[in-house]
Amino acid sequence: MAEAGNTSEGKRNIMIAMDGSKHAVFAFECFVENIYREGDNVIMAHCAEHSINLPATMLKADSAAELESLMKQHEEKLSKTFQFIDDLANKHKIKHTLECLNGSPGESLVKAAEQQNVDLIIVGSRGHGTIRRTVMGCTSDYVVHHSRVPVMVCKHEDEHHKLK
Repeated sequence: MAEAGNTSEGKRNIMIAMDGSKHAVFAFECFVENIYREGDNVIMAHCAEHSINLPATMLKADSAAELESLMKQHEEKLSKTFQFIDDLANKHKIKHTLECLNGSPGESLVKAAEQQNVDLIIVGSRGHGTIRRTVMGCTSDYVVHHSRVPVMVCKHEDEHHKLK
């Protein structure tokens, strides 16, 4: 990956899936410790699964005031998550852009990676067992199987030791 993934300008485009969870933070820190090179174009991609359910929740709102309250809560949560992601990157002095993705997390990440001409996608793993992963789906599995570029899956050891 050292040279093959470089863009014509010598910079690598690296997308990191960030949802604010400890798994995403772990993946980001793995990137910082093992992959990052100054000059990398780092894209912090946020697509939390709860965002998908917002329209359905809004349809159940009984009034315009309730709908407005739900939208405000969603915006506040999104703003806090974005601030958390920015603070994390700034703590490590990583220049980055933040991209908000809509839709299914796996599909959105793969699509955005193609549109951004990404050289590597980095995702965390929650450590779901086989049955739960089959029933619920798994973002990292989807990205690994559908991405046209290399994918680094960072497994948080706390969660994966539980499966043994």
